[in-house]
Amino acid sequence: MKKYLTLLSAILIITSCDIVEGPYLTDEAINPVDTATNSYMKKVLVEDFTGHLCPNCPDAARELDAIHDIYGEQIIGMAIHVSKSFARPYPASQAPSFQYDFRTQWGDNWDNFYGISEMGLPRGMINRIGYPDNHKLSKDEWATEVSNELNKEVDFGIDINTTINSITISSNVLNNVNGYYNLVVCLTESNIINWQKDGQENVENYIHNHVLKTVLIDEGLSSTTNYIAGQTIETLINYDLATLEQYNIDYSTNNTAELGNGNAGDWNASNMSVIAYIYNTNTKEILQVEESHLNN
Repeated sequence: MKKYLTLLSAILIITSCDIVEGPYLTDEAINPVDTATNSYMKKVLVEDFTGHLCPNCPDAARELDAIHDIYGEQIIGMAIHVSKSFARPYPASQAPSFQYDFRTQWGDNWDNFYGISEMGLPRGMINRIGYPDNHKLSKDEWATEVSNELNKEVDFGIDINTTINSITISSNVLNNVNGYYNLVVCLTESNIINWQKDGQENVENYIHNHVLKTVLIDEGLSSTTNYIAGQTIETLINYDLATLEQYNIDYSTNNTAELGNGNAGDWNASNMSVIAYIYNTNTKEILQVEESHLNN
């Protein structure tokens, strides 16, 4: 998926990606971090593949809310609108209902890669566990998988700092680990008031939360495969929200998104969040995820 970064090379500048060694790191690789007392908790990403024309999808959103009510900030949700069946906008002749195009290039690419909507919606992934055969979970399977994930050891901690035009991600290594890992940074938006099918009803003022809007990077966490406890890997991303918004509008307008209509703008920065996660490029498992308001 690293190839997606090239599509935004003209609008994103990754200005640094430096490894800062912990102050107590020695040649003997003694662990300088007391992992029993570090401030990072295990967090889980729930990717809810959905669509505004999917009548059963609000039940999945309610299930995600129920899981969040139990575990609080350890649960981070992302609503990914996909497919021409359930996420396409209605033709203009049927305005004003279902005119917005929630889809993104990245959501469509993930859907194609992981084969989610081909199983029917709603469906989701919990930290992408089970890939390639057992990752496409119904909403009734989410809670059990979340519980299993929360029992795992924390190998990475993530800190997010934002300004109006830059995001700094600090990826902190908590245990010695080896492997190929990527860092993904996304923007989501909540409190979007728009149409949604809910059972037999067409709800005009449905509240859409944590909707995927864009992916800023999906690239190697560092050039090494050896991570030593105490390292901090910092990634600085400069962004322009208006340019990113226009990219989504163009994606829909140009019909790259099937049956798109270009109605993919009206982003509200005050309702947007940054989601950053680290995943194993071989297994696709997400090891840690963090969320912060865009302009915290």
